[in-house]
Amino acid sequence: MLRNTRTFFPSEGDVTIMKFAFGLAAVSGLLLATPALAEDYNWTGPYIGAHIGGAWGNTTVRDNAKDGVAPGPFSYDTSGVFGGATAGYNYQIGNIVMGVEGDAGYLDLSGSGIIGSTHADHHQDITTSGGAYGDLTGRLGWAWNNLLLYGKGGILVFDGEALQATTADGYAPHGADGFIGWTAGGGVEYALTQKISLKIEYLHMDFGAGDGSQTAIVADPPTPAGYAFKNSHDVTADTVKLGVAYHF
Repeated sequence: MLRNTRTFFPSEGDVTIMKFAFGLAAVSGLLLATPALAEDYNWTGPYIGAHIGGAWGNTTVRDNAKDGVAPGPFSYDTSGVFGGATAGYNYQIGNIVMGVEGDAGYLDLSGSGIIGSTHADHHQDITTSGGAYGDLTGRLGWAWNNLLLYGKGGILVFDGEALQATTADGYAPHGADGFIGWTAGGGVEYALTQKISLKIEYLHMDFGAGDGSQTAIVADPPTPAGYAFKNSHDVTADTVKLGVAYHF
């Protein structure tokens, strides 16, 4: 029978991600030191762009206690890089800028941990792997000519996978995927020219909880064949990214 007896936390936050964030902060300082455009800048209109950044987070696994398995939670760190395309539309009234923005790309959020088992020679691997992601957010900000300070928030989808899998023979694991959650944060954007802007942005991403299972494909007394041990995975991440946009 599949049981959990202890937890082990083998992974740490990715230091390189933090260095990347400090690098982006330095870029932000350089942007703020750049002289403003001589003429008045207006943010109204559509734009497209690209972004790249770093992410660090956590996945928490819980097992179904009704199955007789220790419920946890079992947590481990995740990290990675991400990037993709951006599109949106701004509308400016006075100094207030409001709009809608969407991102789509790939988030390489990955990490792993280990859960002990009553099977003396086996354990359970808990892992998160990356996948496509997208968000649709509303933006609200305040503009000083070509400098825009804004906040944003909205819905988020993530096609990565969170999985719990025993190393013992006779079980078929099924991971949690297709996460739907929310994101919120803010940033600063600076128009270098009438058409080109750069931004640095922080977002917290909560992907919500996804359900997984491990099904016995052969009898493992007292566990009958076909019995599914259920689990759930809560995935969150914090991100910092640098973006560039072309304004029409």
